[in-house]
Amino acid sequence: MNSNIENICGSSEITPDFESIASNPNFVFQLDENYTTVVLYNSEGSTINVNSWLECANYVNGGWFSNITDLVNYEKRLFYGLLFIGVVAVFIELNKQYWGQKNSKI
Repeated sequence: MNSNIENICGSSEITPDFESIASNPNFVFQLDENYTTVVLYNSEGSTINVNSWLECANYVNGGWFSNITDLVNYEKRLFYGLLFIGVVAVFIELNKQYWGQKNSKI
């Protein structure tokens, strides 16, 4: 079984048949009163609350994950990194122009 499923959804004795679930558009996941609700996210930032192990395993198998910070933090870090590089480049260029003009007047 997929290790992501065990890490996110927990372990279970159920052997899921993901193909039959995906091929049945009328499949309804049954609520499991003993299962703690898990919030999952996809790559587009959508969220879903799953209420059974089988439902969780199905979504994780389809590429959903349990922590949206994985998605958001990389984009934020890239933005701030590029912003920092841009500001430093502008500062260096302005500094070169300033010292170039000052040296030519001497």
